[in-house]
Amino acid sequence: MAEEEKAIPNLLRVLVNCAEKAANIARVCRSNEQLLSLLVQEKTGGETNSRFEHDFKTLADVLIQETIKQEVGKLFPAMKDLIRGEESPNFTNKEGNSITIAVGETESETSDCLAAVLQGHEEAAAALAAEVHRVVNYESSKLGEIPELPQDLDYGNLGIWIDPIDATAEYISGETMFTNFPGITSTGLDCVTVLIGVYEHDTGVPIMGVVAQPFGIKLEENVYNSSIFWGICLPTLQSHNCSFGARDEQRHLVIFSSSEQAELLQQFLELGYEFAFSAGAGHKALKVITHEVDIYLLSKGSTFKWDTCAPQAILRSLGGDIFDFKASVREQKAMPIKYIGEDDDSKRNADGLIAVRDVQVLETIIVKLAQQ
Repeated sequence: MAEEEKAIPNLLRVLVNCAEKAANIARVCRSNEQLLSLLVQEKTGGETNSRFEHDFKTLADVLIQETIKQEVGKLFPAMKDLIRGEESPNFTNKEGNSITIAVGETESETSDCLAAVLQGHEEAAAALAAEVHRVVNYESSKLGEIPELPQDLDYGNLGIWIDPIDATAEYISGETMFTNFPGITSTGLDCVTVLIGVYEHDTGVPIMGVVAQPFGIKLEENVYNSSIFWGICLPTLQSHNCSFGARDEQRHLVIFSSSEQAELLQQFLELGYEFAFSAGAGHKALKVITHEVDIYLLSKGSTFKWDTCAPQAILRSLGGDIFDFKASVREQKAMPIKYIGEDDDSKRNADGLIAVRDVQVLETIIVKLAQQ
C-alpha cells in the first residue's frame, strides 16, 4: 500500500510560530547587556541604509532570518528558493574572521556555529541555539482563529520577504520617547517589529503577513511578551486578527519619520491632519493596521520590500493597502506597491510609500498633493 501523502501544514500558523520564535531570540539577545554589546556590528558598504549616520546589524537579526528561512524552507520546499531577507548571513568575530551564520540540523551544530562568533561565550551560544531549536506553538486570546488555507494554494508561486528586526537602532538603545498621542511612541522597544510577508511571485501581490512586536506587552522591568498581528488576503479567503486601537475618531492623524520634508507636513496641516513622528517602518505601518493613525507616509525611497510586504498584506485583508507614493500622485490614482523583480533596484520602494486602511482617504490626499 502506497504511503499516504503528508498533510501540508498551515503556512500562516507556521509563520505565526516563526514570529514568536523570532521574538524569543530577540528578547534573549537583549536580556544581557554584555551579550548585546558582543552582538552588535556596524553595517558597511552596500548593506548600509543611507538614512542613518551609522547603520547596524546584530546577530539577532541574522539568526532570526536564517531560522525562519530554515523552518519554512523545510516544511515548504517549493518555496525555499524564494525566501529572502534583509540581512547578509555573514558575521565577523572579534578576531576578524567572517562566519556564515547557519542553522544546523541539530542544536549542537547551531551552537557550534554561534560559538565561533561568540568566542569565549559558549554558554550564550548554547542558550541562543536552544531558542532556535525550541518547538514553539504560540497561543494568545488576541491571536484569533487561524483559518484553514485553500487546498489549491500554489506554494511554488509564493515568495517571502523577512525583516528579522525592524528598527534595529531602537532595539539596541531601548530608550523610549513618547509622542503626544496615547499609545504611540517616538522611539523605544515598542517600535521594534519582526516582519514576515508572503507574496505571489507572478503577480507581485502580497497575500499574507505576520507582524510581531517582541516587546509589545511589558510584564515587569525587562520582561516582555509578544503582540502578534496577522492578515491574509486571497480571492477566496480574507481574514485578520487586527482589533482597533484606542483613538479619538474626531482626530485625523498621519505618522511620519522624523526626517520628513517640512513642505509635506504643511500640506497635511492644510488638509486638517495632526501628525506624529516615530521610528520603524513596520511600527508606523502597524499603527495604521490597528487604526491608531489614518495614514503612514514616507516620501523618500528609504524602505525596502522586506519592510512593507507583511504590513501590506495585512492592510489588504482590512480593505486597505500600501501604495507607491510618487507614482500615485503622478498618475492621480492609487498605485499599490508590488513585489516583482529579482535585482537590487527592485528591493527598494524607490518612490516612497503611503499606507492606509481606507483607500478612499488616498483619493483626497493625492489630489491635494498633485496641486503642488
